[in-house]
Amino acid sequence: MKRLLTWTRGAAVWVVAAAAVAAAGVALAQDAPPGAAPGTRPVATQPAPTTEETPRMSFLELLLKGRWFMIPIGLCSLAGLAIILERLLALRRRTVIPEGFMAALKQAYDRAGRDPQAALAYAREHDCPIARVATAGIRKLGRGEEHVEKAVEDAGANEVSKLRRHLRMLYGVAAVSPMLGLLGTVWGMIEAFQVASAKGLGRAELLATGIYKALVTTFGGLTVAIPVLIFYYYFLGKIDTIVHEMNDQSMEFMVHFAAAEAAAGAEGDAHPKK
Repeated sequence: MKRLLTWTRGAAVWVVAAAAVAAAGVALAQDAPPGAAPGTRPVATQPAPTTEETPRMSFLELLLKGRWFMIPIGLCSLAGLAIILERLLALRRRTVIPEGFMAALKQAYDRAGRDPQAALAYAREHDCPIARVATAGIRKLGRGEEHVEKAVEDAGANEVSKLRRHLRMLYGVAAVSPMLGLLGTVWGMIEAFQVASAKGLGRAELLATGIYKALVTTFGGLTVAIPVLIFYYYFLGKIDTIVHEMNDQSMEFMVHFAAAEAAAGAEGDAHPKK
């Protein structure tokens, strides 16, 4: 009787163990991929590489993604280009200070017996900023060195303001273009998230498409602003160089013409007319 009870207890333990092993086998078989041997662990597989390439767009096609926000940015680019071309022509050295102008002006003045009218006629024949400065000084000859110097300074300041013409507008183009691009990006982001909220966050491709289209306007604005800003500072530096050279030419004018006028006045005092 005792042997029977002992055998029954041992059999129950083995039955429970067998049932546990069977349950584990069923679970492994369900987790295994089709065609795999039961009891083997599933192996993580990587997705097969796709041969599909990202479609490429031309630069014009990319800009068209910015829609009507690209219109004011395009107008800014045209305005900036027009100002840059105009300033490149106006700030040429031979246009502002022709080579050998001051030397030829002094020769015309001395050849005519230090006649201011001969120098004035020569300056009028060569219409340029430095000629207009010299003209203002020549007209004041005979009234004292202070009057000549004041006339040269006033004419020089007027010509410098003409050299800086349109630069403020050029800086405005460089400042406004990226702001227009940012405005277009904000508007596009609003539309992208509005579509995402309507379609559901599970449609990530819709959100990504909306965002990359929205960023096109910022790209366009920066594309216009960066070269325009570079030319703006280039023109400022060139104008400073021209102004320094005009000051040197003005000093040369003062030394020669005003000194000659003073010498003529002193000679007249030494030999008064009878």
